[in-house]
Amino acid sequence: MATRRSSSGLTTAQEKAILALLDEPTVAHAAKAAGVGRRSMYRWMDDPDFSKAYRKARRESFSQAMAASQKFAPVAVQVLAKIMTDTSAPMSSRVSAATALLKFSRESIELDDLATRVDDLERSMKDEAEQKPPASMWEQKACA
Repeated sequence: MATRRSSSGLTTAQEKAILALLDEPTVAHAAKAAGVGRRSMYRWMDDPDFSKAYRKARRESFSQAMAASQKFAPVAVQVLAKIMTDTSAPMSSRVSAATALLKFSRESIELDDLATRVDDLERSMKDEAEQKPPASMWEQKACA
């Protein structure tokens, strides 16, 4: 019986295994959920095509989780601020909330600064490329 391969070059069983790897806590559990042996799963994980597809699936899964978490960022900040200012809360909770808020604030500023620096560098490189004089006739022609 011929094994069907998808456009990614993986078999249906391998695609099922990737989904199981994303959902299960261990490789052994993933192999069982996918209906394949552990040895097959480990062999596939060493295969460059399978490994590439698995990494891509993990990135996509993580990206979706981060997008969903951004929805709750304002609520999280409100909760931290509420705990930080609640005088009846344990001091350790208030300190933890304050620390988290300061950390997130600092990281936000650092990311904004970094984005500005990258934009400035890209603009500078573009300006430099536009100001570069055209190559002379001798530089444009290859020597015979």
